[in-house]
Amino acid sequence: MNKKQLQIHFGENDWQPDYSKFRYSGWALLEKIPQDDSILDVGCGHNLFKPHYEKLWGIDPANECADEMVTLEEFDSGGKQYDSVLCLSSLNFGERTAIEAQIAKVVSLTREHGIIYWRQNPGTGSSPWQDNPDVKFFPWTIDLNYELAEKHGCTVWFCDYDSGDRIYAEWRKNNNA
Repeated sequence: MNKKQLQIHFGENDWQPDYSKFRYSGWALLEKIPQDDSILDVGCGHNLFKPHYEKLWGIDPANECADEMVTLEEFDSGGKQYDSVLCLSSLNFGERTAIEAQIAKVVSLTREHGIIYWRQNPGTGSSPWQDNPDVKFFPWTIDLNYELAEKHGCTVWFCDYDSGDRIYAEWRKNNNA
């Protein structure tokens, strides 16, 4: 999904988040992520976690609430790595090659032993972008989490369905990844 498509869907359509419906990947993260962690929120949307963490930086190409309005591909951390990276429904669009490039970038932004928190759409529903049928959800699965985590130097610590129709996962970055 390109930047313009993201802006149309999430910006102009006034998309609104609902973190209360997620057992693992919503407000429950406030109890998991330490207050002193440096956090990158990829696709932060309305940046709802920002008031809860002093060292959180939110990026999103389509929402002015972000600290920086850029895509993951455009984001330049200046070499900084983060203790925690949130990918809550943000790496869900496109073919496997695009998703793997985004995963590689997220892993590069995560410090050694840091944790990546995921909310993934398994792509089983119809596209919300009826006006653009070329936009496809990536077909995330629990098994694919283990495969891709290992390929990208991470270990899956937890992976389960969240709210029935999303996958929640925690990946820990390994040494030398």
